[in-house]
Amino acid sequence: MRGRIIVEEEEKAGEWDLRFKKGNPICPVCSAEIYEGVPTFECPYCGNVMHLRCVEPWIESRRECPICRRPLSASEEAGGGEA
Repeated sequence: MRGRIIVEEEEKAGEWDLRFKKGNPICPVCSAEIYEGVPTFECPYCGNVMHLRCVEPWIESRRECPICRRPLSASEEAGGGEA
C-alpha cells in the first residue's frame, strides 16, 4: 500500500505497509504474543484472550476480568482455553 506519513510537519515518502499483520494474538496484560499450546483465559464477556499465568492471580483474588471488570463465576474462571 502506497501512502504518505506526516511527522512534525515533514512528509515522509516511501512504501508503507499500514495494515496489521495477522499472526498470534497479543496478551493485553503483558503485551507478548500468545503462542499455540500455551494455557490461556478468554473472558466470556469481552472476549479478550490472555495468558493464564498473567491473569490467574488477579482472577483468584478479585473474581473479575482484568479488562472489562465483569464478575466471573467459578465455572467461568475455570473455563480457560488453549491458544
